Amino acid sequence: PEARRALIVLLLALVGWTLTALDDTFVAVAAALAMTLLVTGRPEALFAPLGTQLIWLLLASFLLAAAFRSTGAADRLIALAAARLRSVRALAYALAAITFATAFIVPSTSGRAAMLVPAYAAIAPHCGSRGMRTAFALLFPTAILLSAVASPLGAGAHLLAIGMTQQLTGQAVGYLEWVAFGLPFAALSALLSTEAILRLFLTPEQRGARLELPPAEAGGTPLRKQPVLWIAGAVVVGWLAEPLHRVDPTIVALLGALAAFCPGLGAPSFRDALRQADLGLLLFLAATICLADGLAASGLHEWLVATMFRPLQRGGLPIPAVLALVTVLGLLAHLVIHSRTARVTILLPPVLILAQSAGINPIVAMLATVAATGFCQTLMISAKPVALFGRLDEQGYGAGDLARLSAVLLPLHFLLILLFATIGWPAIGSLLGTG
Repeated sequence: PEARRALIVLLLALVGWTLTALDDTFVAVAAALAMTLLVTGRPEALFAPLGTQLIWLLLASFLLAAAFRSTGAADRLIALAAARLRSVRALAYALAAITFATAFIVPSTSGRAAMLVPAYAAIAPHCGSRGMRTAFALLFPTAILLSAVASPLGAGAHLLAIGMTQQLTGQAVGYLEWVAFGLPFAALSALLSTEAILRLFLTPEQRGARLELPPAEAGGTPLRKQPVLWIAGAVVVGWLAEPLHRVDPTIVALLGALAAFCPGLGAPSFRDALRQADLGLLLFLAATICLADGLAASGLHEWLVATMFRPLQRGGLPIPAVLALVTVLGLLAHLVIHSRTARVTILLPPVLILAQSAGINPIVAMLATVAATGFCQTLMISAKPVALFGRLDEQGYGAGDLARLSAVLLPLHFLLILLFATIGWPAIGSLLGTG
């Protein structure tokens, strides 16, 4: 009975996320409340997730991101790149690299999109054709979404995936381990996607053309003298050096967040930074943790695997075929589930149990699921960065441009994820000692 009620709650949440205009966080909180009342029966199951390490880590990262945005570092770097790299191809790769780097500092794809809007606004008026405007307009959301997997803070769904994997399989993934797994994939993904955009929407002459952009404004505090940037860099180094100092990453993030708002460092007020934090995402994650606890407690995962996945396993499907199935489901999920975190919430638990029963390393299965669900460029409503940049400029891109891009990137990422899942990630795992 508990599993049956958990399934009903999950299906109703799925309907709310995909077929209604209700806010995703509203649906998640309602589903968590229903799971508490009908399945677990323990109020602490609803309240406890708000105090978890994941929530505190994300809150500290939002505060650091607010301090980082106040420095204007991203705009300054883009202006410097534009002044030195006048070739369209070179500028596109420089913009992709800068966007890639923000995944380690700003813990939200929507936040990164908002931060990079001024960069596109500065470039768009100097594009000589609609094709060039379309290429740059598509470049920003594509680089934002596909580079996110490089860092566990690149999207809230990553922290949720780490928590689910540890809860359901007992295998933990640290900050440095995630970067070792995710950074090579994200770098190759962003590189290939940038090249695909350039070739799809620009002629060879346009790719080699020079953009005449206005020079960067003089004055202001040099980047090297911005204390907030040094603090943010120290936090990232602290995360990477966790195996040496053994200080919890959340404690490192909180120390950095408090240091960034010390008087005289130029950051906004602490109260203003708290207002900028995406509290809706924090509530959404806490609610989905409660949902995951309820699903695990009810035994629904085992039932789903027994009725849906194990027949496939008995059919003699090899491990690459199972990974291909997981990848396809993850890549297509954005067509019906328009929230990255919701996609991970729904797909990851049964995938992890299937992986264990099929002899697949759960970390590899988790990475394949997260990388696949991070692809969401087919529809305007599938991701907030896509919708944001799509509305900025009438000469930017439309539904047809997205479909054209997705027709190339979707099969490309299917092959890329399958390559890493069968060869790349197991090899990295062996080097790290994670199996």
